[in-house]
Amino acid sequence: MRRPDNVSAYIAIAQRLFQSEKLPDGGRDVAARVFERLRTPSDDGARRHTRYPACEWLDAALAPFIDDDTDFGAAARAIKALEADLGWSRRSSGVNGSDGYIDAHVHGMICGPRGAESRYDVQLGFSLMLPHTRYPDHSHPPEEAYVLFTRGEFRQNGGEWIDPGVGGGIHNVRNNPHAMRSGEVPFLAIWCLLTREGD
Repeated sequence: MRRPDNVSAYIAIAQRLFQSEKLPDGGRDVAARVFERLRTPSDDGARRHTRYPACEWLDAALAPFIDDDTDFGAAARAIKALEADLGWSRRSSGVNGSDGYIDAHVHGMICGPRGAESRYDVQLGFSLMLPHTRYPDHSHPPEEAYVLFTRGEFRQNGGEWIDPGVGGGIHNVRNNPHAMRSGEVPFLAIWCLLTREGD
């Protein structure tokens, strides 16, 4: 199959961002395995186009980067170009989420189940949260990595909140309890994870 140009463009930009030395070694490693799989297009045609309230904040979250001559700017423009094809979802379970967090966040799936390229061996997407939103504590079997576009904080295993800084990120090992929260501005981070059994 031939991959659409806008999906190819986003994958190439995201791959560069996930190679940053600001990421933990484990995060770069899991990302490398994700992008190795993404060398082969795969799409079953399933789509999830339902939009949620937080989707209306996408332009505001992208605005600080949209004209930048950087990989962040290129990624922002690629996300905007993909908006009509994204698979949207949100979490409604977990503990310690802030009041109203369900309507205050959304995930955009680019490569993954019912995303712009619907597949089941990897996931590549982004998370958007409104200001002053705390995402609930949760865990999952797949290993994952994040890269921050904005200031924001993460917590792992009930530890201290940390801000990796713009361009920095985190690595979540399998079944590692974690959470994230935004500050004064909308939170935007891209993520990738391995989902196929045995990886």
